Amino acid sequence: MTLMSDALRGYVNETGLLLENAGLPRIAGQVLGWLQVCEPETQSLSDIVTALGISRASASTSTRLLEQIGIVERTILSGDRRDFYRISRDAWHRFMQTRIETMRRLRRNADHGLRVIGSEPAPRQARLERMRRLYAFLEREMPKLLERFEAEAADEQTDYQTEMTTLAARTPPAE
Repeated sequence: MTLMSDALRGYVNETGLLLENAGLPRIAGQVLGWLQVCEPETQSLSDIVTALGISRASASTSTRLLEQIGIVERTILSGDRRDFYRISRDAWHRFMQTRIETMRRLRRNADHGLRVIGSEPAPRQARLERMRRLYAFLEREMPKLLERFEAEAADEQTDYQTEMTTLAARTPPAE
């Protein structure tokens, strides 16, 4: 049985509440929180049930939902017939891409509203125009931020690989 410290349990519960506020079931958020910090990084359904103290049905429903939205991926381990779950390698990039698409739809919705009200009084137009400007800005700038993040992450990975190669070259061979 996997025992979780109070601090870790607090993190898992906090993640559940955050995702619940974002419109997902709380248990799905708790599963995500657990998969973010568990060891090993791949967990069977039984591991998740035991760690979180939830029903197998809830664990199954939550992992399926998280898999469908691209945050969790299902995998297998050599010699084991069970399915295992882990955070997808590009989970957070995908997550942000869906948010950018939502921003695009909200901007289009504001555009539509402005066309519908046409030459209505300025206060009515102003509310929609402010919404349209915000989402147009975010729609334009968020992809640039994601690109910058990916470039920085690639640079950090290159720096790490260079550092490890240099360290290996300096280490004398074992006798």
